Amino acid sequence: MLIPQIDITMTAVLRPKILDETLRRIIKNVVDDPDRFRLIINVDQVGEKIKPAKIVKIAERHFSNVVSNIAKTPSFPKAVKWVWENSDAPFVFHWEDDVNILRKINVKKMIEILNEDKSLSSLRLYKYRIPRKKKMKTFSCMWKYNEKGYYIADDWERQFRLNPILIKREFIDEAVQRMIDDVNPEKQFRSSQKYMVPLIKKWKYGIYAKPGEGPLINGKKGQHWKNKMKLQKPDKEKFLSWVQKR
Repeated sequence: MLIPQIDITMTAVLRPKILDETLRRIIKNVVDDPDRFRLIINVDQVGEKIKPAKIVKIAERHFSNVVSNIAKTPSFPKAVKWVWENSDAPFVFHWEDDVNILRKINVKKMIEILNEDKSLSSLRLYKYRIPRKKKMKTFSCMWKYNEKGYYIADDWERQFRLNPILIKREFIDEAVQRMIDDVNPEKQFRSSQKYMVPLIKKWKYGIYAKPGEGPLINGKKGQHWKNKMKLQKPDKEKFLSWVQKR
């Protein structure tokens, strides 16, 4: 099978050491052919006292093909929209700058799964240990194991999330048309957001994992950094950008 191009879309803030480690692990565990991967990164000017151009230089050190944007005003929803709008590959691997991938994954296999099931929108990476069962409950939903190497959700109402996730182009194209700028993008792909229902209800959602596997990703370093910098989310639903704790 001819493997298509893949855009890695990433939302980032000013935390160079964390980004450097994240990208190093992506190169080691995700990128099987550097010529097929492009990094599209949005930098919000929140965090450490550095020039945002330093973040772009770190990205360019790891990827030869980088599309970047340094946002004038921090906004998580606008950041996600910008990276998605500037992607054009048939598959988008969305990532946040503080999430480590812990071992190698078979991206070719993930694409085969998505191509085979036309109704499957995406495959997420999972941060917890998978039980040794073919059914598991997580994210307020039952997930059933498919012998081809992934779990599939039994509902569509709140199962699309932005932890590292490989997404079909068709989903991305409609999502950017429906997204709004004043709600946390993590919370937009829910049945409670009526403007998003026509999109999310027509797709299925998967987790790329097998029974008994250990965690595949870890985002704890981002939490430690946030605490150290004394930053917080002002409102989880309306989260637009980190703010300083008072």
